[in-house]
Amino acid sequence: MNHLRKYYNKKDLPYIAVTAVLGTLNHFLYRLSGYSAFTALFCPINESVWEHTKLLFFPFFFLSVWRYAHRRKSFSAYFYSRFLAVLCGMGFIIAAFYTYTGILGMHFLVADILIFFGSILISHVYASYFYVLLLTSKHTARHIALPSSGNVCILWIAAILLFFIFTCYPPNLPLFYPIF
Repeated sequence: MNHLRKYYNKKDLPYIAVTAVLGTLNHFLYRLSGYSAFTALFCPINESVWEHTKLLFFPFFFLSVWRYAHRRKSFSAYFYSRFLAVLCGMGFIIAAFYTYTGILGMHFLVADILIFFGSILISHVYASYFYVLLLTSKHTARHIALPSSGNVCILWIAAILLFFIFTCYPPNLPLFYPIF
């Protein structure tokens, strides 16, 4: 874990905090919107683990777009690294929740909140890690192919569409079942 410290940047702290605040607000926005169908696409509509990955995905996505608009980094490397990082964070939410509830046989709100905040940290740290890795790999023997800008956009659009589709038509799988 020490090798990840060089990818952690203190300048990311405000963005980590903003992601946490937006994700927390996102949890209540569907109810506060009067159960708006449009809001349902971006906010959890029930207490399923899948719906709660929206708490990380959409704030992280919108913040990434905002940061890119103000910093103008390499488009493909920036958005591809952010995409990989948010997948890691969402994977952490799913794996950590099912691991601890599988062991304990029940879930605890405090643990769920800690998992959410942990996923934010993981996403931000890995976004920096993947970005540096992608930019420096072309100068090393371990070259990592970077997808084109169009393919990176397709990845983000596909993920967003999956959220929209699975909100409207959730598969009959435990990941999509409300936990209480």
